[in-house]
Amino acid sequence: MISPLFRKSKPALVAFTAPVLILYTVILIIPLIQSVIYSFTEWDGINPAVFVGLENYLRLFASSDLAISIRNSLIFSLILTMYQIGVGLFFAFIFANANIKGTQFFKNVYFLPVVLSISVVSQLWISIYHGDFGLINQLAKAMGLSWRQYWLNEPVKGLIAVIAAESWKGMGYHMFILYAAMKNVPHVYYEASLIDGANRNQQFFGITLPLIIPTLKMCIIMCVTFGFHAFEVIFLMTKGGPGNYTHTLSILLYRAMIRLRSYGYGSTVAVLIVIICVGLMLIINKLTEKFEEIY
Repeated sequence: MISPLFRKSKPALVAFTAPVLILYTVILIIPLIQSVIYSFTEWDGINPAVFVGLENYLRLFASSDLAISIRNSLIFSLILTMYQIGVGLFFAFIFANANIKGTQFFKNVYFLPVVLSISVVSQLWISIYHGDFGLINQLAKAMGLSWRQYWLNEPVKGLIAVIAAESWKGMGYHMFILYAAMKNVPHVYYEASLIDGANRNQQFFGITLPLIIPTLKMCIIMCVTFGFHAFEVIFLMTKGGPGNYTHTLSILLYRAMIRLRSYGYGSTVAVLIVIICVGLMLIINKLTEKFEEIY
């Protein structure tokens, strides 16, 4: 049954939501539909597209780079989510409950990397990881150690190094979102729990964490999906190398469209990224819906 309030304000609601829906359709829905259509064609961006059926999908799933790209994207998403949500939640809890001077300064310090350009962050971490004069190797040398690592030139270390840089850059963003959610929890809940004898840890796990589950779920979805379409920091720091050891699905998409000029094949990779991200989002929603029902 439609409420009387909605009937009265329906023209206004349509007027205010229409621009957003139009913008959403133009920017997201139409390009997505075009990508699905182009994924069934062979197109170089200049000549007319030629329909090839499932050939691009068969080519993609037969590619040796696909398994490596999916594996690296999963690792990227997992570590990124664990760091940004874990560390962000920890600092958000401290700042929301600490009653000491200087908290505003540290909040600004932790948020500073978020506003930095991705190219600046990439160059900063390239300097830190440099094999000859990088900060990490220089610290080891200053301590009299012969230990030296060429972080970005090694398969496993290269991927971890890139993830660390991206995790450091975005942690403050999620910290502030979770901090705002914690500050919005009604204080009366904490007062009632103190009367019952609850300590700070019991308050966190019994009150704070359950009540910020919707916000926490949103942050997790953003981190997980970002890991599958992260591109800039990987390209700037390793360009997907050495070899294909730091390849992700976004790098695979870049190579198909820009280097190979195969827009049909690139659209196939894009469709796969969308399917994986939507699937992961639905899984996360399903796993967390019981908490929202309880609280």
